[in-house]
Amino acid sequence: MSRDAAIGKHLTVLREQAQLKQNELAKKLEWSAAVLSRVESGERPLTDDELDIVLRGIGTPEAAQLKEVLARNWERLPEPPLNDADADLLWQAEQVAQKIHALAEQPDVKQLFERRLVRYGEELGLAAQHVLDKRYRVAFMGTIGVGKSTGICRVEGLELPSAKGMPNAVLETGAGGITICDVHVRKGPGYGLIIEPCSEDEIRHHVMDLANSLLNPTKSADNEDDEAGTGSPGISREIDRALRSMTGLRRRRSERKPDGTVVPASDDARDLASGLDAKTLSVEILARMELHKRDRRDLWHDASTGKPPLVWLQENFEKINNGRHPEFTVPKRIEVVVPTAILGDETATVTLIDSRGIDDLAARADLEQHFDDPHTLVMLCTLFAQAPSTEVRQLLTRAKEAGVRTLGTQAAVLALPRAGEALAVKFEGELAQSDQDGYDLKGDEVKLKLHALGLDHLPIAFFNSATDEPVNLRAFIAARIEVIRESHRATLREIIAGANDLLANYEKEQAQETLRSAGRRLSIWLKDNTDLPRSASRRVHDSLLSTTRAAHWKTVYATISRRGGWPNLDYAHQLSHGARRIATQIVETKIDAFKTLATSIVSDDELVEAHDLARQAVRSLEAGFDEMIRNAQLVGESIYADDLREDLEFWRTCSAIAGRGYKDKVNEQNQHWFEEERHGEAEARVMELVAQKWAEAVTGVRALLPEG
Repeated sequence: MSRDAAIGKHLTVLREQAQLKQNELAKKLEWSAAVLSRVESGERPLTDDELDIVLRGIGTPEAAQLKEVLARNWERLPEPPLNDADADLLWQAEQVAQKIHALAEQPDVKQLFERRLVRYGEELGLAAQHVLDKRYRVAFMGTIGVGKSTGICRVEGLELPSAKGMPNAVLETGAGGITICDVHVRKGPGYGLIIEPCSEDEIRHHVMDLANSLLNPTKSADNEDDEAGTGSPGISREIDRALRSMTGLRRRRSERKPDGTVVPASDDARDLASGLDAKTLSVEILARMELHKRDRRDLWHDASTGKPPLVWLQENFEKINNGRHPEFTVPKRIEVVVPTAILGDETATVTLIDSRGIDDLAARADLEQHFDDPHTLVMLCTLFAQAPSTEVRQLLTRAKEAGVRTLGTQAAVLALPRAGEALAVKFEGELAQSDQDGYDLKGDEVKLKLHALGLDHLPIAFFNSATDEPVNLRAFIAARIEVIRESHRATLREIIAGANDLLANYEKEQAQETLRSAGRRLSIWLKDNTDLPRSASRRVHDSLLSTTRAAHWKTVYATISRRGGWPNLDYAHQLSHGARRIATQIVETKIDAFKTLATSIVSDDELVEAHDLARQAVRSLEAGFDEMIRNAQLVGESIYADDLREDLEFWRTCSAIAGRGYKDKVNEQNQHWFEEERHGEAEARVMELVAQKWAEAVTGVRALLPEG
């Protein structure tokens, strides 16, 4: 949006807030309504004098302030939109950024302060960006059938009336295994569906999985039961269903006719597979899909369809989700676009993410990546009776192990009760007297279970989609987003205050002596804690081994056929988690100890001039830790990408494994590769990285401390 258009739009808002119609304001200004209309649309730019006339005509305090806002000169930080609620805070950051930059540029600036000034400039830029970015995501994750889709539709009013009383969700729901991919609900220009398709390679893998499932229907391992209708090695129910729809390869149940005769069950896909090998069958399936005709990526509601928007949305979502729309291929992500602000919040751009349900492993990259995003609220959904479910506890445990430090602000537990469950909760043998009473009792139980993880401070919400008012869940989510926003603001305020203190104390000798005194305490600790352990008690591949043991054999089969690249069991992700866990285990206790020392300095009133130094030192060390974690993750991924993925002999050996003990045999190969062929190599690479990054982090903090 151009500056003239932004000003015009803001003038429109100010006029409407003043309860003035366009023609009324035009009369006050002695302008024509057409001219004012062009101004508000951004077609006609205003001179400074004309802007003054318009603002005086509107006559509100907000209008008077606009002239001051437009006069601000942004040099160091990006200029926020005129309607940004944090514009004043960001302007404070800009002003102090200009001051510290000007001082740092002076040739005679004292070295004691120069490095801190530069660091403050970097901190201001990053913290301001977090405040400026108003794009937030709410990621709902939990087991299949937990009720994520229904809850999202209830919150956003994406529902259609039903004869049974309970409204029908626009997103397709069921007992689980319904949604083929992640679904994003966001605001847009109208009602529509936007598809990110699977790549050609991904589709070929899916088709090969279907072919193998048809040709090897009885392949099993470890005597694990294969549920009817779930497909077979490596293919999910959702993908199986979509591919069959796209190819017209129907599966029919047995049918008893009125005369008592039974029509046996049939399967067009198995009939097609008869006498073919996997490669030939895959080619035939791909040909039937006619992918060259499935090149559409979006679909928008048009009144000419004669259907209400939500009816149209429900019908087309179901078609695309099940592979029944002839113009769309297999989706990797579906965006559901609505014309209204998500959660009713016009001050932020919120996207609700209905993640693929957990049907085997929670340790998935597509889920765990959300914990690292500073603008994502993770809603951990769990059945009421199981709250917090094993999957929720596993996700939280792995996040802590991987060094995620923001769980308290960016994660929440959402328990989804069914009818009567809340009233069935007992305390001292007495049943709950109301749903809210049951929620309170269950909340205490959930906190007790989370206490074992050191996470009993996590917020907890309860929502029965059949009986509870959606406004309550909407308010809870909005409040948690506001907590994230306020944490970003608080960080920026702390940095602004510290930078101002530094500028104020620049010439004060007493302040410099206090800084030296506090600096000595911090320096001594850094000197005593420079060295790290030379070996790790954990191994990079431990996460891979434990996840493989916990997975269904079909999941292991699928990832082996893709050389470790199956999303539900991704070798690269498991190795990156193992590397992060080692780095966190080694360094996190040192970070906590340094924060304890810094807190003692901040608590000492005699060292008040050094308080901001201690806070900045902590932020610098934590930033070094975060960089270390990110780099450890890359090291873990590179072990897979550079070596393991390209070891074709390893994958051929794994592919040849079959029969009882299948997962154990695969893990034996995993273990052999890391412990025999590459004995300790992965751990050595991670330890080298951790030592290097820790040294850099310590050096970075030392650079902020005065000498002597």
